[in-house]
Amino acid sequence: MPLVVMISNPLSTTNAKNMDEIRAIVKASANVVHYELDGIDSLGDAMELFSRANPAMLIINGGDGTIGAALASLLYQNPFSVIPPIAFLPGGKTNMTAADLGFKGSPVKVLKKLLKLAQTGTIPDLLTSRNLIEMDLGDGSEPKVGTFFGTAGIVRGIFWCRENAYAKGLPNSIAHIWSAYKLITSALGLSRSKGLMVSDPMSITVPGSARMSGRYSIVMSTTLDKLLFGAKPYGREGKGGLRFSAFEAGPGTLARAFIGLVTKRFGNASIEGLHVRKSDEVRIEGTDPVTLDGEIYQPTPGKPVTLKGNRSLTFISLKK
Repeated sequence: MPLVVMISNPLSTTNAKNMDEIRAIVKASANVVHYELDGIDSLGDAMELFSRANPAMLIINGGDGTIGAALASLLYQNPFSVIPPIAFLPGGKTNMTAADLGFKGSPVKVLKKLLKLAQTGTIPDLLTSRNLIEMDLGDGSEPKVGTFFGTAGIVRGIFWCRENAYAKGLPNSIAHIWSAYKLITSALGLSRSKGLMVSDPMSITVPGSARMSGRYSIVMSTTLDKLLFGAKPYGREGKGGLRFSAFEAGPGTLARAFIGLVTKRFGNASIEGLHVRKSDEVRIEGTDPVTLDGEIYQPTPGKPVTLKGNRSLTFISLKK
C-alpha cells in the first residue's frame, strides 16, 4: 500500500478532543507514519524524516497556523526531492484552508476518507495546484506563508471574536456568526463600537495596477476560492496568484459591497468605495496589525508589508 505520512499538532483546538481516536486509527494502519509535534520548531525534523520515505501523501493535522508553518517549511527548507501531495485534517477553530479544499467534518472522519483514497489508488485523480501567500514583514525574518491575509477590521474582528465569542465557549459556527454581526453593525454605525471597522491611515500599492491611500474597513488578500460562509469578496479579473480587495471605511461602502455579493457584481463590475485586483504582489504601509491565517503580526515601523503569490504547491482536493 502507498505510504502515508502525517504531522499532528496535538495542541490545536479540535485535536485536543480527538487525538486518542486519531492515534487509534494510525495504530491500526500499517502504511501510516505519524509525527506528533512538541512545538512548531520540530516541523523541520518531521519533514526531514518523511523525505527519506518517498510518501504518496502528506497529511497536516492542525489549524490554519499549523498549516501555514508546515507550508513555509516546505517552501524554504524543503528536504523532499519531490514534494508529495498535501492533505489536511481540520484540527483548529476556523480551518478556512482545509475547508476550501473540501476537508470538512471531524478530523477522524476526514482521516478515514484519506486513507481509503490511498488504499484504492485514487489520489492522482484528486490533485490540484494552489498558489500561496508569502508575507514579508520587512524585519529581516523569513516570510510567513498562508492562504488568507487581512488587516483593518478583519484583525479587530479576530480580537473581538477571541475576547468575546470564543471566551464564552460558543461553537465555532455560532462564534463566527456573532462576530460577523458585530462587525457589520459597527461598520453601518449601528453599534457603540463604531471604530471597530475603521483602520488607521494606510497606503496600498498593487505594482503596475493601482496605488491608494485612506482609511479602510476591510483589506484582504487570498488564494482560496471561498472564505467563511462561502463568500467570494475579491477580484476575479486579471493575472496573478493573489486575489485582493480593499473596502473604504463608511457604511455606504459596506452596503454596496453586500449588494454586489448578492447580485454577483462584486469583482465583476466597478462599485464605489471598493478596490479589487488580481496580482502577484501587494504592498501595504500602515500601523494596523495584520493577520495571515489567524496569526497576528505587527508591521515593522517604516517598512511595508509585502505579499507575493507567485509560488504554488500540489494539494489533494475533496471538493465535489
